[in-house]
Amino acid sequence: MIKPEVQSNKMFDHRASFGKLVFLAVISVALCSFGPLSVFAPVPLILAFLLYGRLTTLFIGGLSTSALWFLSVKFSIPLVIAGMYLTAFLYAILIAEVILRNINPVKGLIYAGLILVSIIGGSLVGFNQLSKISVKTELQTSVVKLMTMVKEQNKDNEALNSNGEEARAFQDFISKPEELSNEIYSVLPAIIFVFAFFGLWVSLYMTLRNSVVWRYKNLYSYTLKDLINFRAPDFFVWPLIVSLVCIVGGDYGLPKVAEIVGNNLLYCLGVFYLFQGFGVYNAFLHYLKIGGFLKTMFVVFTLVMAYKFLAILGMFDLWFDFRKFFTNSKKDEGDIL
Repeated sequence: MIKPEVQSNKMFDHRASFGKLVFLAVISVALCSFGPLSVFAPVPLILAFLLYGRLTTLFIGGLSTSALWFLSVKFSIPLVIAGMYLTAFLYAILIAEVILRNINPVKGLIYAGLILVSIIGGSLVGFNQLSKISVKTELQTSVVKLMTMVKEQNKDNEALNSNGEEARAFQDFISKPEELSNEIYSVLPAIIFVFAFFGLWVSLYMTLRNSVVWRYKNLYSYTLKDLINFRAPDFFVWPLIVSLVCIVGGDYGLPKVAEIVGNNLLYCLGVFYLFQGFGVYNAFLHYLKIGGFLKTMFVVFTLVMAYKFLAILGMFDLWFDFRKFFTNSKKDEGDIL
């Protein structure tokens, strides 16, 4: 824990312009409309909470959400953008409260994740009970529409309509939307859990990494290092073993539900091992003295392309403690991703 200090930083003074607050909301909306970049959409809203306070940001967030819903109804703006922005705003509230309440980032991540999973899960259960259409039916309808759209977009693509192995695999994939929707539904709890915790972790990571923007205004006692040094509890090894037994046992006589439970449990545990593996990877980059923009490229590429490797690395770190081999005192708190 570091000693709280008030830093003078007039460049980011929240009194400078109300237009900057609106600009942060616009940036968040723009990120929501760019697919994978939507994972960063809560960050501008978190900065708004930290720099302008709860009431002001809640007002601008509610106003922005209402405007997006209105534009979606009256014009051709996709309704999904409004939904993503509302989700990003919820992420921002949870992460901002962790910092404003001076909660340890790891504890805050766990608390915020459980709250978010409970909200999303409760909403789906309520929808399933109150709506005439079940969640499974709605999911199947969405998948069928998506696969139909993919077929239409690629009907003139000669490479995908040829007799090659990849083309046949693609045709087989889009020709069975019901099977795909059933597979997605079977791991829906894990999808909700993983996306909730991973999205919160990314938002908290980016906020702490750019703490120079807001730390002069908020007396937060923790740094990025406290988040990166995340370690999964040792007792996680037991549910990990149970999940592997359920998955393997599905091929040796255990009921199908055992494999479904095993897959969901494995993915839920995997997100925590991913966080731990990232800490090991970060220590390795420090050991190699890689920083700045190059480090940013390594981090982004590894998270996107090698997330499974990081999860496996985090799992084995329980036994080997890889970080003790990387003794480099270089700090990254000032780097901005």
